[in-house]
Amino acid sequence: MRTLLISVSILAFTFSLSHAQNLDKILEAHYKAAAQEKVKKINTIVTTGKNKYAMAGIESTFTLYQARPNKLRVQAEFQGSQVIQTYNGETGWMYAPAMGITAPQQMSNDELQTILKQAEFESPLWNYKEKGSTLEMEGTTEDGAADLLQLTSKDGNVMHLGVDRKSHLITSIKTTRVLGGSEAEIEINMKDYKSVKGIPAPHYIVTKMGGEILTTVNIESIKYNQELDPALFEKPVIE
Repeated sequence: MRTLLISVSILAFTFSLSHAQNLDKILEAHYKAAAQEKVKKINTIVTTGKNKYAMAGIESTFTLYQARPNKLRVQAEFQGSQVIQTYNGETGWMYAPAMGITAPQQMSNDELQTILKQAEFESPLWNYKEKGSTLEMEGTTEDGAADLLQLTSKDGNVMHLGVDRKSHLITSIKTTRVLGGSEAEIEINMKDYKSVKGIPAPHYIVTKMGGEILTTVNIESIKYNQELDPALFEKPVIE
């Protein structure tokens, strides 16, 4: 019995070690493919594109402004009126007359958590340990095209990521978020990666909720290190 227990312990250790080694290889290839060393030198990003709301059949243009550390502004057109979301690193604001928000309104915590993910420059896998997160392998997709990883943040939020085995880039992210008081599974699929100044960026992004397509985004341009007015990220000023 003692021999059996020792054998099982060795097997478990070997299995754990094998997974850790595989995970290290996946991360090393991913960081290189995602050009993380170049991303660290980026201080601002300006992205333009079109967002199509599948259920309503409405298409809108948008401009996304990002600045370190974690500052964000989304400016879009929706049903003929302007929509603005801002985050200055501490407080988030939203202005959307077509949605009944006729004056800038401070975002709720749930709304803020959603927009904060867009403010990040680096891959969610970059420096995950320093952020207090844990990472483990879940396996592979059914077709074997991508490795599946589970990233758990220090506050308990879980993110499931698919890392393509050929490109070593993230092609899918699944999370559970609270929307309107109830939990919903959100899935983001990223396709059509193109190199911009040596940094690969997805140019076609599909967001699903409960398996149904919510939005499709087509990226038209990405510009790095443009000088941006800090006021862009403060409470929107409506003229």
